Amino acid sequence: MIALSLRLLRAGGRSAWAAAGLVATGVAVATALLAFALGTLHGLDAREQRTGWRTPAAAPPGTAPVARLLVRTDHVADRAIQQIDIVDPRPDAAGPPGLPRMPRPGELWVSSALAELLRRTPADALAARYPVTVPTGVIGDAGLLGPDELVAVIGRPAGDPVLTAPVRSEVVAVAGFDRPGEGFGLAEAYRQLTYVALALLGFPVASLLGASARLSAARRTERLATLRLLGASRRQVTVAAVTEVTAVAAGAAVLGIAAEWLLAPVIARISLAGSTWFSADVRPAPLAALAALACVTLLAAGSAVGGLRRVVITPLGVVRRDRPQGARLVRLIGLAAGVAVFVLASQAIGAAPSNLVGLVFGIGVLALFGASSLIGPLVVRLLGGVLARRARSAPALLAGRRLLDDPKAAFRPLAGATLAVFVGAFLAPLTAMLPGGSGEDPDTLWVRVPAERGAAVTAAAAQRLDALGIAAQVGPPGTGLREGTVAVPVRPADAADRDRARTALGVLVPGVLVRTDEEAVTEETVLLGDVRRGTLVVLVGTLVIAATATGTAAAARVLDHRRPLRMLALAGTPLRVLDRARRAETVLPMLVNAGIALALGLLCASPFAGPTTGSAPSGLVLFGGVLLGGFALVLAASAASRPLLRSVTTHTVQEDV
Repeated sequence: MIALSLRLLRAGGRSAWAAAGLVATGVAVATALLAFALGTLHGLDAREQRTGWRTPAAAPPGTAPVARLLVRTDHVADRAIQQIDIVDPRPDAAGPPGLPRMPRPGELWVSSALAELLRRTPADALAARYPVTVPTGVIGDAGLLGPDELVAVIGRPAGDPVLTAPVRSEVVAVAGFDRPGEGFGLAEAYRQLTYVALALLGFPVASLLGASARLSAARRTERLATLRLLGASRRQVTVAAVTEVTAVAAGAAVLGIAAEWLLAPVIARISLAGSTWFSADVRPAPLAALAALACVTLLAAGSAVGGLRRVVITPLGVVRRDRPQGARLVRLIGLAAGVAVFVLASQAIGAAPSNLVGLVFGIGVLALFGASSLIGPLVVRLLGGVLARRARSAPALLAGRRLLDDPKAAFRPLAGATLAVFVGAFLAPLTAMLPGGSGEDPDTLWVRVPAERGAAVTAAAAQRLDALGIAAQVGPPGTGLREGTVAVPVRPADAADRDRARTALGVLVPGVLVRTDEEAVTEETVLLGDVRRGTLVVLVGTLVIAATATGTAAAARVLDHRRPLRMLALAGTPLRVLDRARRAETVLPMLVNAGIALALGLLCASPFAGPTTGSAPSGLVLFGGVLLGGFALVLAASAASRPLLRSVTTHTVQEDV
């Protein structure tokens, strides 16, 4: 039976091959996006393993540490440098990842990106900040966030001024660089945000997979019903259905994973946490890729088996189309359940552990996604009844009857755009909440010093900058961040001299990094930028899913109805009437479902944004763009399927076997 099923697929003609191509397209795109999501999680794990040594566990009391660690952020040319001071290192201890040994006092190890920057930057703007102007060695990839990260590891002797410098960062006595510390850090924040982003992409991907496996279900059901009437057993019909769908889905899934693998170097250029990725980071692990392939194949097989109940029980009824595929009012219970799950998840966020907040909220997002998809076919059925009862024209009557005939299939071309509206409605208020910048002064450098040295450092700074030919406004000292300290402001007249001034002033107070207020909040600024970038990635991914689902489902719907369409054409129905009917069965359901998705998306954003936040200009622009994009996708898919409509109504083609 397997050989017969594959033979029927090969010999099915253009219609069968077109249907298989639509299924393969949807599955391939969905699998590629699924592989991208798995690759993101894999990349976060890989990054955390490579950089966990920078936040190590503190040495227990009474034990001798291998070194003292001080991690700070310096800047050059508007880029952040992760400066890691290793004070009083024990020479016999294992060094940090990426270094062949423990750095000795006076040594400088840099990342390859910083080594290149040192070669291109004048020494008085960068290299003069370090104990030596020529690096001792290059940090390997095993100790870096990404290929373009700027990192400097400096070995310092015991009693170095970095230990006593004012407003210094926290110094950690390290038990070993192979023991990462615990707690909710920046890496964990990124992980929780990634969980939410994956929830926003995960359900549309799963929906596209399921919808793709169900494309051309009517053609497949009629073929299997014919085999059943010819004497095939239930087992043989089941094998035939599973073989056809599984073969197409498995091949498409392999193509999807291969496409993501090949596109990994391009995906890796997306910056996150201040660095791009290594290509291997964004490729899912082999076991994860195999698991994704198996899941996609099983989902396709399950979808095929799920549609066989009517075939094995009443094959004659399937051929005669005696039972329409309705959507029952019980779906309203599913809508209520989805909203209830989201409300419970929102309330549980406050009590959930910090490392589970993203997962808990992601469950609530998935519940609302499910509610939006579950209610869609019911809306289509109700609108179909209204159109059919109040029809005053042939296109309206045809549209109403087609919506009533199979509401689930009629909703598939709209599902992707509906989910895109949901995502846009959720992200619009959150985007409007994000500030456009840090709001801090980006031009004034600050030298933090003990209060008793404020006047002396101010005079020395003015004298040193004047000697170097750097015009700048220096002083007067202001209040420091800590009691007993003051901050000396230095504002270079030319922004191009900022790095030279920073380097020159650093020697006045050893151990103090000279930076602006804006640079002092670099982590927060980078995080906000990453949230905006992540929003764009999620929106692009959702629109890709919507475009794929809409286009393939619209074409598959024409193929599924080719027989009644051809009969209508032979009966004298003009092509323009059929085309207007197709548009009528698309526009009104899309408007109503988009309104429901809008309400659910705003509900999803409600725990974080107020009711008026989404009306901010940035939020309106984002949501308006997604809404217009969703309608454009649906209309473009409708227009693109018109040549196919003309083909099935004007050409006598061989029916599928």
